[in-house]
Amino acid sequence: MLLSSGPAAPSPPTTLAHAAGRAPALDPEPPPLPVPADGCVGPSPAVFASVPWPLARLAPQRVWPLTKGAGQLVAIVDSGVSRGAPTLAGAVRAGTDVVSGGPADSDCAGRGTALAGIVAGRPATGTGVVGIAPAASVLPIRIIDQSGRIPPDALALGIQAAAAAGADVILVATGTTNDSAELRAAVGAAVAGDAVLVAAVNTNPPAPGERAEVWYPAAYEAVLAVGGVDADGVPTQVSPPAAGLDLLAPAVGAVAPGPVGTGHYVVGGAGVAAAYVAGAAALVQTYHPELRAAQIRQRLQLTAEFGAGGGSVATVDPYAAVVAIDPYRATASIAPRVESVVLPAPPPVDPALGRAGRVAAVTATAALVFLAFAATLRRRRHRG
Repeated sequence: MLLSSGPAAPSPPTTLAHAAGRAPALDPEPPPLPVPADGCVGPSPAVFASVPWPLARLAPQRVWPLTKGAGQLVAIVDSGVSRGAPTLAGAVRAGTDVVSGGPADSDCAGRGTALAGIVAGRPATGTGVVGIAPAASVLPIRIIDQSGRIPPDALALGIQAAAAAGADVILVATGTTNDSAELRAAVGAAVAGDAVLVAAVNTNPPAPGERAEVWYPAAYEAVLAVGGVDADGVPTQVSPPAAGLDLLAPAVGAVAPGPVGTGHYVVGGAGVAAAYVAGAAALVQTYHPELRAAQIRQRLQLTAEFGAGGGSVATVDPYAAVVAIDPYRATASIAPRVESVVLPAPPPVDPALGRAGRVAAVTATAALVFLAFAATLRRRRHRG
């Protein structure tokens, strides 16, 4: 499964009314994104009016006066993206279906649409659900067949198609345990085209006595490998990924648009976390067009925030990633400069000055004795 429906956040959602000082109204919980045995995902009956906790946590609106991701093309390599989602109106290109041919601007499963909404959903009246980069464009790449499966070569073909279409950011919400030459070549072509590749790590628990399986393309060095955290900042991975982890992002209780209608679904998993990182990458790309993809990947990592959950991997911080003046220099190791300090020798003491000092000391002492004696005489006379 590419996305999992995560549980609701453990605390009430932050609302725009609450930010303005008014008591928040609790929204009805949107249903989890369904996995229909037959047919396609329909509209959700619930519209989430508040700000979902991942958006309250990442606070991308702080950087929107500087950048909203305009001009960036984010490829969603998944189940397609529906043009019928109102919050994605005008954002979705035709895309490519590498399995059946033709465009990929429809989404029976709803997963790709949910990811696209997290990346680039437009603001809408009556809801706080919006994308991290709400001015970016979306390129849907479908790699799933009609049975909901990913053919062996589809992932490589999907990345290759995204790179060929000029995607600035390529989001892969799934992975494969097969490290194939075709997949390596596709990733290499995307890197050569200076695209930022963001992929989910494998968070499936390993069988007893076995190591966790490595997922590709997340395991490749040139790809940002993303895992999840919950609302308390605790990583959601059951066990550490076998091939490393570069960044964390919210992966529990996220709220995203459905493929049709104005309603929302709850989604979760490492693929959702990767979508938040992909949106942050689009923001950085727009504001720092001089940076190469490798520099953007590094910038996202250097400016990430270590949370209360601990661990050696930090959570993406869209604001810091955009506005940090020089994150590379801030983390550089600076060796202290150690020099020998030679103090000058004290000048010789003049004997005449020594004698004068002794005379002054004796005179001062005699004066103090005389004053004390005079004070005693005055007290006696006063008493008499």
